[in-house]
Amino acid sequence: MTVLDWFFIISLSLASIGLVFSGISFYLMAQTKKALKKLKRRKVRKKKQKQKKRNIRELVKKSKKQRNWGISLSILFLVFSIAAGYSLYYQAMHLSQKDSKAVVQGYYLMDNLENELKTAKTTENDVKSGKNIKLLAGQFSSYGIYKATIRNSETGQKKLNKYYKSMKELGINLSSQPNDFFKNETLLNEFETDLEAIKKNHEDVVRYFNINKNALVNKK
Repeated sequence: MTVLDWFFIISLSLASIGLVFSGISFYLMAQTKKALKKLKRRKVRKKKQKQKKRNIRELVKKSKKQRNWGISLSILFLVFSIAAGYSLYYQAMHLSQKDSKAVVQGYYLMDNLENELKTAKTTENDVKSGKNIKLLAGQFSSYGIYKATIRNSETGQKKLNKYYKSMKELGINLSSQPNDFFKNETLLNEFETDLEAIKKNHEDVVRYFNINKNALVNKK
């Protein structure tokens, strides 16, 4: 489990403890107040007036202590409930370390493939261009192993999985072509169009998860 998973579990546990014990504290306070009212109504002899007053003071003090504990534990419940909720929200709206690495690597791969396809149009070394493209195709195909974490929001999962799927499919399609496929201008243009579609999927992921584009360039 990640640090955020542990943070959520601990926060939720502490919030639950706060809720249970604040409830107990307020229940005990109610019982104490009930006993206090009963004691105040009770008639005693003059000799026992001092003892009655002392008992009343003790019950009042006990009631205040229980109230303070109840308030403190209620605050504990609220604070850690908010912390647990924020942890869930953060994970829903941010990429995991694995997905973040895949998206950054994808940016690098798309840029490299775009350059290789442009170079292939005018290259005199068909063998080298073919090998470079096939090598990149294998890396694109490897995106078939990726799947968005269930911690992400439903929309985030759909965008991320759509991106991974498009990367994988382009890689498989490129791998199935002959090494000199780029001599076919129509076929080459089709792959360039597919790459543009993937770049759009990548942009959707970057925008949704608020990824810093400058950070992508720097990591590259």
